[in-house]
Amino acid sequence: MQFSVLGPLQVRPSRDTRVEPRATKPGALLAVLLLNANAWVSVDQLIGAIWHEQAVPASAVRNLRSYVWQLRRSLGERLEGGPCGYRLRVCPGERDSDQVETLAESARSAMAAGEYETAAERLSVALALWRGEPFEGLAFEAATAAATRLNELRRELNHLLADACLELGRTTEATRLLRELTEREPWCESSWARLVLALHRAGRTDEALAAFERIRKLLLDELGVGPGPELAAAQRKVLHGREIMSTTKLSLVVGGRPAPAHAEIDTLLASARHEVLIMSDGPGSGPIDALRRIARTGLRPGVRYRVLCPDSARLSSALRTLSLAGVDVRTDAEVPMQALVIDRGSALLPADRESTGYQAGAAVFRLPGVVTATVGLFERIWQGAVPLLPSEPAEAGDGVLTRRERDLLALLCSGSTDESAAARLGISVRTVRRMVADIMNRLGARSRFQAGVKAADRGWLMDMAG
Repeated sequence: MQFSVLGPLQVRPSRDTRVEPRATKPGALLAVLLLNANAWVSVDQLIGAIWHEQAVPASAVRNLRSYVWQLRRSLGERLEGGPCGYRLRVCPGERDSDQVETLAESARSAMAAGEYETAAERLSVALALWRGEPFEGLAFEAATAAATRLNELRRELNHLLADACLELGRTTEATRLLRELTEREPWCESSWARLVLALHRAGRTDEALAAFERIRKLLLDELGVGPGPELAAAQRKVLHGREIMSTTKLSLVVGGRPAPAHAEIDTLLASARHEVLIMSDGPGSGPIDALRRIARTGLRPGVRYRVLCPDSARLSSALRTLSLAGVDVRTDAEVPMQALVIDRGSALLPADRESTGYQAGAAVFRLPGVVTATVGLFERIWQGAVPLLPSEPAEAGDGVLTRRERDLLALLCSGSTDESAAARLGISVRTVRRMVADIMNRLGARSRFQAGVKAADRGWLMDMAG
């Protein structure tokens, strides 16, 4: 059974049956019972909510029993009566509001872990559960308070979704979402502040300042007040960014091997305060050569380092050393470019690479549009990439396959793709790739084909055939 409060009250006793109390008083009865799910609610409390706008009639108790009888035809034994009043038994997850709370908590955790794609998916699912105003049409005090709390949660989830989209480089989606929020709630300064910053981050500084001016004028004309601290801080950030962009939009670091020529790259790495993102085609040299640099200079305390490399570099001792030192390293089939991003404010990209590989240059971009696009590419690859070191302890020794690994190898040997194997095993594609990477590491294989050969040599495939 499903109970929906994120809109007009609705009960689904089964998949094909839907009940919507059309009259206000039976709806109020159901709302009070849902707000106090699994708890006994007194007759006086129910009557107070049902007749909250008028004098209680002499027939209130008799009418209440009639409304209970009507609801019980749909709810059956879930609606219980007793000497203390009535109660509605609700199982975990049956209220759409409970589902939203669970998804919200999961999305917050994913955001904190930098798993923005996962967070965006869960936030989208949560927001799709809204069908209108919570407890629509019901105005008694408890319903109004619950609706206010749920609307605040909805606003938070929209803000988180916009933040996740920005982290993924989906600036158009983020700005569209924030514009819708400001239209729906024109007095919410937090939504306006996020819109101003999102437009600035997308490189649309003039639009960002125009949005600030619009809400500033609205606040002044309608409420007689100026922008609050959050909105004012957003404007200052945009103005400061425009000032920087007018003087240092692009700088070039020319030359390959001589140390003085790359002093600016070292300075950039040393300036990191929060996060360093690296895309590399391997631990070898190049115009950026960030892996060797952080290995040489060490990791800065409090800075999170994330590195993307191609699968061909998985057996590199340099990568393993960095991973053991605390760098979060993942690999994918192909990493399309070299890049270094510092605190999501500067992006270092190859500017030129001659055939010798020695006279190469790099460009430092501080344009929000370039930085956002680079971060977006990194995050899209990161979500499907495989961790270099397993994040979970092995279930068995290096020479023994777990049951799940045996099932996975059997599916892959029979021609299943990663996606179909994941669906058959009930796990994510990312987990499939991690398991394959773990098996490759244990076998010392550089490719899946080589892993298959070595697995056959160890008799693992024969064991499955038997």
